[in-house]
Amino acid sequence: MKNKTLGILLVLNLLLTGYLLVNQYLNRNLELDFSDKIIAVRGLVVTDSSGVERVIIGANLPDPQGHGNRFSRGGSVSGIILYDSEGQERGGYVTDNDYGNIFLTLDSKTSQRALFIAEPQGAATLQVWGNNGNKISIGAADEGIQFELIENGTKKEFNEK
Repeated sequence: MKNKTLGILLVLNLLLTGYLLVNQYLNRNLELDFSDKIIAVRGLVVTDSSGVERVIIGANLPDPQGHGNRFSRGGSVSGIILYDSEGQERGGYVTDNDYGNIFLTLDSKTSQRALFIAEPQGAATLQVWGNNGNKISIGAADEGIQFELIENGTKKEFNEK
């Protein structure tokens, strides 16, 4: 009885396997079309071959990480953050979840070096920092424009002509 049951199961298994093989062979050139599909996720993490996070796309991104430690961003943001091969944040394109500003930032290993910000009411500012207290800031809003140059911590004055 036991051999008869095993024989029946073997035949059924062979028939099912044969059916699946024939079905796979007949549909080998079938192309799936996902062009009209939408993937909805809260986040996406891209890692390199060493497992280091290099890009994070998400709603409510994690706080920045520098030299192995996380520190507060001062509020929550959503968007895209870029990391270097050591896993340190090096820039991003994000929106502020509280006030509604949108930021494009570029960071060195030690600090933020470039910031482009647009406020929801329309004002925009571009700031670039160097070493030794060097800074360039350009801004425009309904109230007027702003232009500032600081070299070695000293503000440069310009005469309008």
